[in-house]
Order: sequence, then structure tokens, then C-alpha cells
Amino acid sequence: MLVSLEWLKEYVDFDMSLSELSDKLTMVGLEVESIKIPPLEKLQKVVVGKIIKHESHPNADKLSLCTVSIGDGKELPIVCGAPNTRVGLISPLALEGAELPNGLKIKAAKIRGQVSHGMLCSEPELGLGDDASGIMELSSELEPGTSIIEALGLDNPVLELELTPNRSDCLSILGVAREVSAITGNLLKKPDISFSESDKIASDLTSVTIEAPDLCRRYAARLITGIKIGPSPQWICRRLNDMGLRPINNVVDVTNYVLMEFGHPLHAFDFDLLKEKRIIVRRADYGEHITTIDDMERRLSNEMLVIADAEKPVAVAGVMGGAYSEVSEKTTNILLESAYFNPVSISKTAKMLGMHTEASHRFERGTDIKGLITALDRTAQLIQELAGGEICKGIVDAYPVPYTPVEVELRPERVNSMLGTDISIQQMEDHLKSIEFQVTQSENNLHVVVPSFRPDVEREIDLIEEIARLYGYDNIPVTMPVSEVRTKSEDDIMMDLRNKARDAMVSCGLNEVINYSFHSPDVYDMIHMEEDSKYRNVLVIRNPISENQSVVRTTLIPVILENIRYNFNQRTTDVGIFEIGKVFHPKDDGSKQPDEPEFISGAITGMINAQVWNQPTRPADFYDIKGVVEVLMDKMDVDEYLVRPSVHPSFQPGRSAEIVSGEIVLGNFGEIKRQILDNYEFEQNVYIFEIDFTKMLTCTTREIIFQSLPVFPSVYRDMAVVLPFDIPASDVVKTIKEVGGKLIRSLNLFDVYKGKQIRDGMKSLAYAIEYFSPEETLTDEKVDSIHNEIVSVLKQKFNAELRK
Repeated sequence: MLVSLEWLKEYVDFDMSLSELSDKLTMVGLEVESIKIPPLEKLQKVVVGKIIKHESHPNADKLSLCTVSIGDGKELPIVCGAPNTRVGLISPLALEGAELPNGLKIKAAKIRGQVSHGMLCSEPELGLGDDASGIMELSSELEPGTSIIEALGLDNPVLELELTPNRSDCLSILGVAREVSAITGNLLKKPDISFSESDKIASDLTSVTIEAPDLCRRYAARLITGIKIGPSPQWICRRLNDMGLRPINNVVDVTNYVLMEFGHPLHAFDFDLLKEKRIIVRRADYGEHITTIDDMERRLSNEMLVIADAEKPVAVAGVMGGAYSEVSEKTTNILLESAYFNPVSISKTAKMLGMHTEASHRFERGTDIKGLITALDRTAQLIQELAGGEICKGIVDAYPVPYTPVEVELRPERVNSMLGTDISIQQMEDHLKSIEFQVTQSENNLHVVVPSFRPDVEREIDLIEEIARLYGYDNIPVTMPVSEVRTKSEDDIMMDLRNKARDAMVSCGLNEVINYSFHSPDVYDMIHMEEDSKYRNVLVIRNPISENQSVVRTTLIPVILENIRYNFNQRTTDVGIFEIGKVFHPKDDGSKQPDEPEFISGAITGMINAQVWNQPTRPADFYDIKGVVEVLMDKMDVDEYLVRPSVHPSFQPGRSAEIVSGEIVLGNFGEIKRQILDNYEFEQNVYIFEIDFTKMLTCTTREIIFQSLPVFPSVYRDMAVVLPFDIPASDVVKTIKEVGGKLIRSLNLFDVYKGKQIRDGMKSLAYAIEYFSPEETLTDEKVDSIHNEIVSVLKQKFNAELRK
């Protein structure tokens, strides 16, 4: 938004420097992006001249000899080729020595034998417009000899505002003047609107029909007859140029002038070109076309709103008028439009047509539905003053959806609480009234009626923002935010640990399931639970929904198997699932409330890599579920743990193991027995793990210790030992770590072999051992000594020998 300083001062008095004004506007939310000061160096030797004598050039048909007065009795002979030279014409005169904006240097010269001591100038030659048809015609009130800069007010700075989309009220000179009035406390001087009307009644001559009230809530029109189209006076042209608009003719220029003055777009139609002399506001017909005033043919859709006469569209509503009904030199009667259009509709139309105009820019942000009559009357007034004509009596005002003012209750204590201030209720009232909000005090609150030109203000918090910016952001105390450093509660820690376990399971390709805590008492028989197992000691529901939900679960294995059965019934045979949930174990002391430890259980069945195109598929096996358990243990930072063979009533003998940390058994995993699979009618193998999550957390290391990077190298040794087949690999690992102590940094089993080279009843286990000391570089002699000691202890304890 461009704001002419000279125009702004017409509506509000202020005595501030450009810099101070810029700062104050920015602080109330109207950011001044730049200040444009015209480069006037090349107009210093251009003055107002008056032609006092005019005759034809004796040696050239298209040239004239003019005597031009520049005041103080000085007269200069000027040769000019413009067709509009005549006695009495006031025009800019470039004196000898002038260098014009277009680069032309003026000096005395003989033109076809006649001496010329300067040049009468056109708009392009001075950089003041595009009209090159003749020399500029200035107001007859200007005094000859006056600097053209002073005469035309060319030294007028222009502020460029970067407005946020919600501040459509400031897309006008009056809107910005209102803000300056609020800043300075000086009176806002609105233009005085008065004009005479003829006896002709507008509603007898035309009508307005709104067929799309959802897109056009109000459409007002005035008729003006007997106008004379011509050029606009210099003061209007200058102001339009300052605002970045090109003058066209007096009628069009007035609509643009009021657009910039009030921020409300208007349009003038050649009334005599409207079929049946009436206006219809409707949606466009699909495939309908219109040629707009930029001579571009536009294809319309039925989502767009158009202004039409009785036959066809004459304007794209809120965007651009049509070429057919535009004002031209022949126009004598006009219909003035001032309307309110749906902002969303205008925005969509402009985007679909690839157009962005001054009108659409304002309509799509929201205009003043009540103020459009004021803008219409102001336009009629100026047209009557500049183009003559008679204004028909009355306004044709179609208003199907009347405006309801927004009313908001404002709590002063809420204002001060939000801003951290101590603003009095009277100050708040004064601030809001300064920008034309209607405010009344009711008890300890303020009742505020929002003006129609502020569609962005709807809630109490919007009013608080208005008070804050007018009170001054720099007057609001700066305080550091108060924050409490809160340590995590036990519940927070547990939630983090559960999420950590979930991440581990998901990384293994398992999906989480959530089951009810109830099931049938028959499931313990189905999973072959021993008669004396603690898991059969269940809590019975007094009023169960059904027999299948009559007892509270003590293990997750039955519900996991039910999940698998459900998936099989849906023809999903490759399944990987897990659940973290509570189980309920009655206490030995007979207490009513049971223990409620959390368990984590998961299962794998079907094919591995079934959904991966570049990996071979294979059936899931015991080592897949073992891998899942190990990932969980590692992710949860479980202290030294062992996996050792075990016997479990639900798992196949020899394919069952338990997880142990210290002396605590954390859980079991293995392959489900074939008899149990038959109970569930499963044909493929199923592998399940179940771990006491609560116990596991007692064995985790929660503290994170940062260590510096090692400065000494590691030493690596491989060792393959042959030992009896029934000795668990975990026992071997435990022994190696006990002998090696802190010098063993890592130990990995990388091969298990039983074959021709190994005696019956024996197996070969191959380990990769990393030796490391943070205090010294380990020598081969020291590493060999420890390595040999490990071999010796394995031989004594397990009858093991190195594989040859």
C-alpha cells in the first residue's frame, strides 16, 4: 500500500519527521517497508510557463512559434511541435541548461531558422506520465515562473506499507489517517460529502437484482446523466501517480481516487450500453465468455460471480470490468457500482483467471459493507464536480443479507493479565474509541461494538491486541518468562520406557495389539498350563459379559494366540505382533487387590521378508524370536543377561529358552507345541516370547555415562572350542567373561558347527573376542596369557579343547 504524505496530511494534522512517522506506524502494526522520495535533480530547471503569443512557423507547417511568459516580465521565444499549443495554455517549460529525466539536454538552438530558448514539455519527457499526444496542460491557477516541483507537489514523499492480510481497513488513505489520528490524538478530518440531485428518481430508470446473495450481500448503484468525459485536473493525476495508478479520464480517475481514499473499489458502466438498463448479479454460466477492459477474453465458470445486464456479463465481479460497457469519450450517462462481494469467491475467481487487481486485492481481504454507500456518494460528488452532469435522486440499494455488528465483552483484568500491564479501564476505552470502536462501560467490563470496516476483530483477544498496539509495545514491561524445571515423575519414566520397548518391537517388524484383560478360563487347558501353575490362580468376574470374558488374565500368551487366529481367519498368514499390558496375579496373603505387573509378549509366524522384493523369503524359526528378544534386551539396556535352555509347558522341548539377569528369570520364549497349535487349528509354526516387563525394568541401566574416545587400540582373537553338545553356549560365555574380566570388551559367538570333523556328542563353538584396556596398550604376551588361561579353564570345567 502506497501512502502519499501530502494526501495523508489532508485528513489528519501531525508534525513528525518521516523517520518518526515511519517508526510509529510500524509499532502499531503498519510496517513501513520503504520511503520513496522522488529524484528531482533533473526537474530543477523546469518552471511553469504561460503561452502569451502563438503563431505558425514560417518554414515548417507542423511547428509553432510561441512566446512564453515565465514571470517577472520575462518572456522567451519557444519553437514547439505539439498540436495543443494555444494562447493562454499553462505548461511546463524546460529552461536552457536543464537535463530532463529522459536524458535530453536543453540549450538554445535554431530550429528552421527560428531561435528557441527552451522546450515546452509533455508528460513522458518529465517522467510524469505516458501521455505523449501533446504538451502537458496545467491548471490555469498556477503562477508563471513557479518551479514545476512546487507547482505539482512533486517533492511529496510516499510511504510504502507492508500490511498483513487482516488489515484491509488500512488499504486506503483514510484508514492510515485513522491510525495516525489514534497515534497523535489529533482529529481525523473526513471529507465533506455534499451534492445536488435532480428530480429524476434512479429506481425508476434502473434496477438491481441479486441472484447469488451468498456471493454478493449488497449492491448499490447511482445514476449520473449528462456528464462530459475529459482529462482529470492535475491534482487528481498527481495523487494517482503517487499511488502508482495511471490517469485515464475524469470518471475513471475519480473511481480510482475514491478507491485509494476510502479503500472501497467502485466501477462505472456506460449506462446506455446496458441492455434493458438494469443490473443482474449472478453466477456465470458454464463456458460463458467476457472481454475485460484489458482487451483479454476470459472464459468463465459457474463458480464465478459476474455483473450482467439483461443479456450478458458486463464485469467480472470484484475483479475487472468488461470492455463492452466501459466508459469512453462517447459516454454521457453512467451507472456507478459500489458493492460487497464474498472475499473467498473473489480470491478464487482472481486466481482462476490469473488476475490480481487493486479491486480484487481489497475485496478478497474484506471491505466495509456499511461504508460502501459513503464511497458511492463521494464518487458521485467528485464526478459531478469534474465531469458535470446530474445525479439522479436516490440510490438503488439491493441488500438481501443485512450486516449484523460484532459485539464483544472486554474484561479489563483480562487485558492486564495478558499484557502484564496496569492500564486503566478509561485508557482502554480511549484507545478503542480513537480507532472508531463504539465502547460503553457496563459494570467492570467494556461492551465494544466493532466497526464494519474491521472484519478481522471478532473476539476479546482481538481487542486486547488492539489495545496493546495502541498503548505501545515498547511501553509493555519486558519480563523473563517464568518456567519450572520439572523432573520426570515415575509415571513419565515408565511411559518413556514403554515407548522405548515399542520402538524396539517395531524395529523388528512387529505391530502392536491391544486386547481386553478378560478371557475364557478354558485357555489355560488350551496352552497346556500345569494344574498347579500360579497362572491358573485367576480372578473371576462376578457379572461377566460372557463366559469367554469371565476371568482376568494372568499371562498374555492366550490373547496373542487369539490375535494370530483372527489374522489367519482374515487370510493373513504372515504375522508379527506384540502387546505391552498388565496381568493380574492374586496375592498369597489373600488381599482383594492383586499384583498388577506389566508383561510384554510377542509372536512371529509365517514367512520372513515376505513383503521385501530384494530379499529371499523363508519360514520364521526359533532364532527369529530369539533375535527379537535380544533386540529388546539391548534396547532396554538390560544388565548382563543370559539365554539358557528351559522347560515351559507351552513350548516344544529343546526349542524353549529363558532369559535370566543375575538370579532373576525375566521370561521365556520358544516354539509353541504342535498339540497347542492343533487346539487353535494352526497349520504353521508359531514362535512366542513373554517377559515380565516390570521385572526387566529393575535390571536396566537408566544412567547414561559418557566416555571419551579410546586412545589405546584393541586386540582381537578368534577361538573355536570343541565341547560336549549338551553344554549351553551361555555357560561358555559366562566362563570366558569371568576369566577375562574387564579386559574383554566384547564377545560374540559367530559359528556353531556339528559335522564330520567333530566327534559324536560334541559341537564346535567359535567366538570373536575383543581385548581392550583403557589404561595401556595390550601386548601380545599379555593377551596370549589371558587367552591361554581361558582355554585352560574351559578344558577343566567343560572338558573342552581347541578345535584343530
